[in-house]
Amino acid sequence: MVSREGGADVSILHVDLNSFYAHCAVVESGGKYTFDTPLIVGGDQEKRHGIVLAATYCVKKKGVRAGMPLINAASLCPEAVVVSPDFKLYSYYSDKFMSILRDYSPLIMRFGIDEAYVDYGGCEHLFGTAQEVAETIRQRVKRELGLTVSVGVGDNMLMAKMGSDYKKPDAVTVVTREFWHENIMKLPVGNLMYVGSSSVKKLNLIGITTIGELAAASEALIKSLFGASGRQMWLHANGIDNEKITLERAEQKSISSSFTLPGDIRTRDELFSALLSQTDKVAYRLRAQGVKAKTVGVSVRYSDMTHKSRQTRLPESSDVTSELYDTAKALILPLYNEKSIRQVGMSATIDNACAEQLSLFSDSGHEKNRSVDKAVDALKTRFGEDVIWRASTSALRSSIDSHNPFGRADDR
Repeated sequence: MVSREGGADVSILHVDLNSFYAHCAVVESGGKYTFDTPLIVGGDQEKRHGIVLAATYCVKKKGVRAGMPLINAASLCPEAVVVSPDFKLYSYYSDKFMSILRDYSPLIMRFGIDEAYVDYGGCEHLFGTAQEVAETIRQRVKRELGLTVSVGVGDNMLMAKMGSDYKKPDAVTVVTREFWHENIMKLPVGNLMYVGSSSVKKLNLIGITTIGELAAASEALIKSLFGASGRQMWLHANGIDNEKITLERAEQKSISSSFTLPGDIRTRDELFSALLSQTDKVAYRLRAQGVKAKTVGVSVRYSDMTHKSRQTRLPESSDVTSELYDTAKALILPLYNEKSIRQVGMSATIDNACAEQLSLFSDSGHEKNRSVDKAVDALKTRFGEDVIWRASTSALRSSIDSHNPFGRADDR
């Protein structure tokens, strides 16, 4: 189904695989499960041990969300079937998905394992309008992969992303300026990208509860409340986004990912879970580009909005999740103190001169760790139990800011 409003020229697509991990399990079940099966992808299915990585929509409707401890999810949806993750499978389907997108534009910005931006400008003479090609992509993914996607179409990345979030699953939503004013602006202000719960509370205190009210507010007022980020927030509320889709090349200097929590992190386990989720994202993107990190950095923002960061050079350039995570853990631990943490970030500086060579990381342990990464790299290494065990024993708060695209764990 395509939602249309207005006739503005739009050329940016955001394509988002719906409940990716869970739907992959359905597709590979040979008919045992359907999209309507209450299914959770997570840790130990017998002990109900670990966290939720993904769930089918019927489970989400009962309040189960990515990052929630399985024991909590079981109380909300006791009938749910819990299956273990299969990251090799996810990488296979992700590559197939990206291959479909590349059939329609050379400008694809891969954004994690299950979503991507497409700059369709200039390709209209080949495949029709952006709205038409969005529908073609939706149908192809369903027919060829058995999966569903939500596609947002807009004249910038923000509008496209808000469009793919607007209607799920299995939908195309075209966000023109008219659609933005008549539909998006009516949404709660917390639905706007990058507006976390602490910002929502501040805005609510001055009577701003919707995106439209934020857009109509004085830009100077919002800047006085939030500093430099306030202007960006105000621009976003008005549907303005100047960020451009770019190909991620080896010349790129760094990759980073940050995670804003709806509540404060108060324990080490919560801190490490948030950090691991960001390390997974960064490491996956390193491998997708065929590059390695030479330095690792971490940052935290406390609930009082103060900020601290640390960085170190790796003994050997790496794209291995566990190696990057172990280094990041050591860096972030001194930043953990009695003050509550609201945001966690992880970054990697790319070593563009790095060539494949023997690693200094724990001799044979290096190659073993490659086999447990959350994506299959060019050498077709595969994930194993170590990463899954470590993630599943980290207790993350159950309420994750679903509007932060960097912070979600397959909550689509």
